[in-house]
Amino acid sequence: MYVHGGAWAKGDKTVRADSYIESFILKLVDKNYAVISIDNTLVSETVHFPLPIQDTKDAVRWVRKNAEKYNFDINNIGFFGASSGAHLSMLSAYTNDTEYVGSPGLSAYSGKVNYVVSNFGPTDLNNLLHTRLGKFPVTIVGWFFKPIVEIRQKLVMGISGYDIQTEKRKAIDYLETVSPINDVENGIPTFMLHGNKDKVAPIKHSKRLARKLKKQNIEATLVVVKDGTHGFGNTDKAYLNQLTDKMVDFIESHKK
Repeated sequence: MYVHGGAWAKGDKTVRADSYIESFILKLVDKNYAVISIDNTLVSETVHFPLPIQDTKDAVRWVRKNAEKYNFDINNIGFFGASSGAHLSMLSAYTNDTEYVGSPGLSAYSGKVNYVVSNFGPTDLNNLLHTRLGKFPVTIVGWFFKPIVEIRQKLVMGISGYDIQTEKRKAIDYLETVSPINDVENGIPTFMLHGNKDKVAPIKHSKRLARKLKKQNIEATLVVVKDGTHGFGNTDKAYLNQLTDKMVDFIESHKK
């Protein structure tokens, strides 16, 4: 199941032609995997979590409900997410079935999956959005990069429903609850592909998650994309082809 990126606030399930994501999906289709690309509710000033994560988990529940109709193999379900989609994938995979139930009509079905493939996914939202910065550092950043400060405020509001300027403690506490790094005790095998030149969601997000998963004796594989930026837009196609092969191999290794 593919979960798209877009900072939780934009994007859709359409897979861009000639992208490495399309190449990866086609490789899976060639191996007789059914690949489902899903939409989820986008956050805004008035729409917040947990709707996107409920949608993500409900998509798995929908697969189980409709398995006979579409000939799905419910014993072999996994997530592949990019950027914010990777965050939703990991959060969905690491949380219990009793959490984030959306549609009542799907609540009887399990939302669990066997593995997660994360591409440059953020794992700690407070770290990603610099919510713990004091007013003085934020002011300095605002002098030079006002759009960054504005985007930060909008994303914190969109995800948590709280204003980082007036409800900072509430915002931080909520973002803690929707950060996969804090749910590793329920983690599952995770493959991470992350560029070492990523300035949007730095590679430390995946490094920390890999360490914490391993401490729980949960399989965690981190492949560092040399000179890779967020989205791998500058990465050589031949190199990307090798990397997508690694993702396919990981998925194949978890086939029951």
